[in-house]
Amino acid sequence: MATRKTPAASNAVPDRTLGLRERNKLDKRQRIKAAARATFVEKGYDAATTREIAMRADVAIGTLFVYAKDKRDLLLLIVNDELEEATERASGAFKKKTSLVDQVTAFFKIRYEIWANEPALSRPAVRETHAYLVGEEADEGEIARFYARRTRTLDVLTQMIADKQALGEIVPDEKPEAIASLMMTIYMTEVRRWLASPKPQVESGIARLRDVLRLAMKGVYPSAPATKGSAKKSVRAS
Repeated sequence: MATRKTPAASNAVPDRTLGLRERNKLDKRQRIKAAARATFVEKGYDAATTREIAMRADVAIGTLFVYAKDKRDLLLLIVNDELEEATERASGAFKKKTSLVDQVTAFFKIRYEIWANEPALSRPAVRETHAYLVGEEADEGEIARFYARRTRTLDVLTQMIADKQALGEIVPDEKPEAIASLMMTIYMTEVRRWLASPKPQVESGIARLRDVLRLAMKGVYPSAPATKGSAKKSVRAS
């Protein structure tokens, strides 16, 4: 995460076509974002304080709260730009002629690559957004921006599923939105488990995600329900 250039990072040099006020705001945002990143990595998210981040960015604490309402917002200020760009890249990263499980795995792999770059930021980011994912209100700030991207992610997954249903490759009698929600839940569970390891590796993490997605899509019921007669035969045979 620390080494990849993002749309936000490319704005580090203020655009001269902007007015002085806009350039000053952009400069402060970049300083706050850089200070928050450095402080979280050096001290750890839980130990860092908004006051020391403000001091490091050379802005007043009140100014910092103009750009982020709390420490969680500061964390998401760092990761949101990269995740938004990743969502758009991932939307075209899969091949339509591959299986649904391969498409979904390819879609999420780009996120795994981002999370693996800087676990010191990724772990608290995933943790801090979990409460919102299970029902917390998200009506403003960077968490609202995170929420909007999740909606976009679900839309992309839903379209993948609907396309496969139209081709007859998966069952048509389940709502694509419900299947997409299941896939998102699996991803969120798996990515938290994966990030808990000391050195999360993308390939092993994405391989595990693929296996769990495949199991969810396949199901655990036999392809044809056993009849009472066949069940008795099976018991006698054993």
